Amino acid sequence: MLKNYLRTAWRNFIQYKWYSSLNVGGLAIGMACSILILLWVQNESSYDTFHANSDELYRLTAVANEDFRAAVSPAGMVEELPNLIPEIVSSVRLSHPFQALFEVDGEKFTEETIFYADANFLEVFSFPLVKGNSKTALEQPDGILLTETAAEKFFGTNDVMGKTLKMDNSNVFTVTGILEDIPSNSHLQFDILMPMAYNAKTNADLINKVWDSFNFYGYFLFEKNTLVSEADISKMVNRINEIYTSRNEFEITFNLQPLKDIHLHSDLQIDVPGHGNIQYVNIFLVVAFIILIVACINYMNLATARSARRAKEVGMRKVIGAGRRQLILQFLSESLLISFLSLVLAIGLVYMLLPLFNNLAQKELVFQLGNPVIWMSLLTIALITGIVSGSYPALFLSGFKPIKVIKGRLKLSKYNLFFRNGLVVSQFVVSVLLLIGTMVIYKQLNFIKDKNLGFDKSNLIYIPMEGEIWRKMEALRTSLSQNVLTSDFSIVSDLPTNLTTGDFDIHWEGKDPNQQVLFPSINADENFLNLFQMDLLEGRGFTKNSFELNDYLINETAANIMGMDMDYVVGQKLNFRGREGTIIGVIKDFNFKPLQYAIEPMVVQHRRRGAFTVIRTAPNSIESTITALEKIYGDLNPTYPMAYNFVDASLNAQYKGEQQMGAIFNVFALLAILISCLGLYGLSAFTTEQRFKEIGIRKVLGASSLKLVNMLSKDFLKLVLIAFVLAIPIAWYAMNQWLQEFAFHIEMQWWMFFLAGLTVLIVALSTISYQSLRASLSNPIESLRTE
Repeated sequence: MLKNYLRTAWRNFIQYKWYSSLNVGGLAIGMACSILILLWVQNESSYDTFHANSDELYRLTAVANEDFRAAVSPAGMVEELPNLIPEIVSSVRLSHPFQALFEVDGEKFTEETIFYADANFLEVFSFPLVKGNSKTALEQPDGILLTETAAEKFFGTNDVMGKTLKMDNSNVFTVTGILEDIPSNSHLQFDILMPMAYNAKTNADLINKVWDSFNFYGYFLFEKNTLVSEADISKMVNRINEIYTSRNEFEITFNLQPLKDIHLHSDLQIDVPGHGNIQYVNIFLVVAFIILIVACINYMNLATARSARRAKEVGMRKVIGAGRRQLILQFLSESLLISFLSLVLAIGLVYMLLPLFNNLAQKELVFQLGNPVIWMSLLTIALITGIVSGSYPALFLSGFKPIKVIKGRLKLSKYNLFFRNGLVVSQFVVSVLLLIGTMVIYKQLNFIKDKNLGFDKSNLIYIPMEGEIWRKMEALRTSLSQNVLTSDFSIVSDLPTNLTTGDFDIHWEGKDPNQQVLFPSINADENFLNLFQMDLLEGRGFTKNSFELNDYLINETAANIMGMDMDYVVGQKLNFRGREGTIIGVIKDFNFKPLQYAIEPMVVQHRRRGAFTVIRTAPNSIESTITALEKIYGDLNPTYPMAYNFVDASLNAQYKGEQQMGAIFNVFALLAILISCLGLYGLSAFTTEQRFKEIGIRKVLGASSLKLVNMLSKDFLKLVLIAFVLAIPIAWYAMNQWLQEFAFHIEMQWWMFFLAGLTVLIVALSTISYQSLRASLSNPIESLRTE
């Protein structure tokens, strides 16, 4: 019986090649899109699951002022908590990632992804060593661990155990271990690990085991089955907070973040870079499901468009004894055959498009057909797609009355027409939603790109201070000042792009002793305001000698929090980090963190030394300025190659996730419209076929082609308009939720909705007009021959 079903299904597939191709093409595109999205979602959801202790590992995070949530914690607290809480098996600390210059056999390399880590790091985390002992590799203070890629880069081989390399032209380190390259689905990405014991020689936080300075990432390994529910985690957090409160005056609370949640659930400040966003994962999961459903609807519409041609076949089968159950199985076998053929084509499309998708999503996704789980997933997708897409046509076609069909009196019920029209409306609701989403994301990204941040970000080059330059700061200033290409410069402690500093130790006259506010700060020289072209609302900027007087600049948010009248703030005393000084000016608020965050109070201290030199170039002199800088740095710091970057590039890099989401949205919006148009094409073909004789009669009675096109098109355009009306509130709610992630964002405008609707309307009209025009130009004799 099954063999007969499949043979008949194949015969119908071959007989109607055009419709079969549309069915297979639509389902294949839908499946391929869904598979690509699911590969991306699977990768995003798999972060840190490869660690043997992933279920027992948690990161300690801090919360201050309720709205300031950070990924860092105090070094002493992380070290000592295992002694105070028996359920904690061990703790691990990591430094902030940093860069350093390495020298091997006279050749120099700059590495940007380096961590200091505690000696037990490799016992807690499952980063396998190719060579070396995981228990002792990080114990030696002058030891160093390289990944295989770093070892190949430095030495040309990974057989480098015991070999030495020099860091920052001074200290020599011995290779004590070779790590496998870090998996791409790890939230920690590095090429080099160094012992925390080396950092502890000079780091005051580590030496004094402080509990009030937040400069390290802390991880705890708990005993198995200790934290099995939210209630268990909450109780443990309360214990940690009680211990901290008993030893510190600051009102800071802590949370425990599961290791496997870090990549997708970290909207924290001062975090390691490269995290994803659970909202984007959920959005694209919905998009994958919707695109597949749209493809199934497309099949339903195309299948029902052929109902007139299949009606007599159904009638004859029923006359000779076929039951409805057999007919349903027959039509389901056809849909399953098409579904599995579509799967084969979809697999080919995935292999062909995966490199482009990886480039778009900045991933290294792999489609492994040899994996049994992948095969089971693909077969499940094909099976579900075949059953869902074939269910309505099977029930619809098998329900025809044989006498009416054979006599040519087939008439569809209002329910069937309503249901089919509903399918088309659903398709175009999706298309309008994706188009509106694409426009909103595009406008928000443009808003971010063009927003006035409170300073001029264009033509700013920054160079990190490294090596000998620290001891030649005044010589650097003199050299920069004497060259017209580099004379517009400032030396700062931090760039005003993603500031990670913050301090509670600030006092002013009239401050509420219970008030606890975190103040980020920047150390800057007297050129700071002029270089960044910031506006000064009150007072003056720094002068060359004002650092001797401990002068401070604050932003207007700080003035408001201090409760000071703007006219009287200048001259007020301010004690910051135990240093008494005077407020000499108020800077107009500027964004010094990503636009997801509101502007916070800030203090600018006058220092002539810093971590970065920032230079403003003339618009057409960037290359010559870089050449001049290389000459200056080469003379003053010959042992360090000059590294430089642009401030606007650093700002743009902060929105990498949003840019990728926008690009992916563009692609899938276009594909959803394409699939929807295939369904609309099928429905217009169905209607034209049903009204074929009516069209002939109208032509005989003198109806023009234009009137016939209008008659055949208006019902479909109504469906598109209904879809547009339904999509508007859904799109407004969904995109408004996304925009709330940004403290600074666009307001959705009416023209975004109108343009999305107009685009879909034009595309739909073009699709419908083809069938309508074709029917209106046909010879009426062909349709009336049987009358």
